[in-house]
Amino acid sequence: MPTDAPSEKPQRSDRPARGTFSRRLAIAFAVVAAFTVAFSAVLISAVWNYQFDQYVRSGLQDASDRVSHVAAEAYSYYGGWTMQTLALIPRSTDQAIAIQIMDENGSVIYDDSAMSNTTQTPDSNGQGTQSQGNQSQGNQMPGTQSQQAAESNAVRGFTLEPDGPVVTSKILIGRRQAGTVRVWAWGRGALLSERDQQFRRGSFVALTIAALVGVLIASVAGSWYASRLVKPIERITAVARSLRSGDSEARTKLDGEDEIAVLGRTFDEMADAIEADRQLERRLTADVAHELRTPLQAIQATVEAMQDGVLPADEERLGVVRDETVRLARLADGILELTRLERGSVPFEMGRVDLASPVHAAVDTLAALMESRDLTLAVDVAEGVFVNGDADRLQQALSNLLSNAARYTPSGGRITVRVAAEGDQAVAEVSDTGIGISESDLTHVFSRFWRADAARESTTGGLGIGLAVTKEIVDRHKGSIGVESTLGAGTRFTIRLPRLT
Repeated sequence: MPTDAPSEKPQRSDRPARGTFSRRLAIAFAVVAAFTVAFSAVLISAVWNYQFDQYVRSGLQDASDRVSHVAAEAYSYYGGWTMQTLALIPRSTDQAIAIQIMDENGSVIYDDSAMSNTTQTPDSNGQGTQSQGNQSQGNQMPGTQSQQAAESNAVRGFTLEPDGPVVTSKILIGRRQAGTVRVWAWGRGALLSERDQQFRRGSFVALTIAALVGVLIASVAGSWYASRLVKPIERITAVARSLRSGDSEARTKLDGEDEIAVLGRTFDEMADAIEADRQLERRLTADVAHELRTPLQAIQATVEAMQDGVLPADEERLGVVRDETVRLARLADGILELTRLERGSVPFEMGRVDLASPVHAAVDTLAALMESRDLTLAVDVAEGVFVNGDADRLQQALSNLLSNAARYTPSGGRITVRVAAEGDQAVAEVSDTGIGISESDLTHVFSRFWRADAARESTTGGLGIGLAVTKEIVDRHKGSIGVESTLGAGTRFTIRLPRLT
């Protein structure tokens, strides 16, 4: 029976929702601003509380010192803690302050805290009547209130304990401490004036408004900055999509020194490198096709001519076919060897090698070629320059350089081989007085199948991959190879390898 076709999975678009990053960044700015303001508010509140506590404590200390001074004078005048002495104690007119005096034994002998804390006492009819502490009227003697307060507390048999910031002052008679004055305020901030309270409230209101404004400004600034930050990122993303779609000319063209601009320029450089690699790949394909087509066409033409009876099937014609076949085999072997070297699948037998040994072996191998081309070979090889390497592969690399030098140096020219130690490096140079390479082509000399001009056509016998193989061998030895050349004057290749001591 028929079954339902599987539902297609919806394709997820890789295009980001516009504004998502901007919103997140704006929210982050706002949150940071809010936390900053909250922290500032807590810190300022703590500082304010500390400063006001110090302000209250300073006022209480002044009052305590005044009472101590008066009490000391009264004590000296009346000769002790008498009712007359206590009657002269200046009672605070502020109901927020309580004063106590203790004798040398720590007993409370004066306490106006009850009067400060209870200003009215309900009568039997529920109507409030003033307590003794508030009946300072008529013709009463100065200090009567204090005397009555002391007597009242004595009758009651209790004293109130301090509640809030407490300060003390010693009552000194000469060097002897006759007592202690203790002063405190009823509740935290009780001594603050209305102006102080208004100032404090106004400060926190202003801080709250500043917090709201700060969060608003941070949100707007975050949105603006996020939009400026996102635009170049969106530009890079758009260029990446264009490149993916096949537009090889798309570039960000970002300017500036910030990280995003550097990212844009790096992205452009990467796109340039990718395009260069693509061009090299296309050129490589064309070169390989050309290298294969030439011998194949020669073989095909020769064989067809012999089949049609145009050319005789003699040893000379068969020799042409054989030579072209050998050329094809050499080309295939060279490409295969280069591919294996690039993949790292060719084993190297590394060991302690005197660089002079593979150099002499390469020179001996190509001595006949040099002589046949009427070339002068100068050898300046220092003995005892040791490297960690594969002698056979090093000989192959140097043979490639010598073969190139012999192939592109006109008859009567000179080729020089030098080996020397330079610091911690072993240096091998092969220079010639050949046709040279233009400066614009120097960066391509190690590319496979590369030839600068018609003077380097395959008719010289080269396959166009020798220098690429040489570079891979040097790279496997953790060395470097460089080239210097002047068109029409000659070329010098320099191999540098880590030297063993």
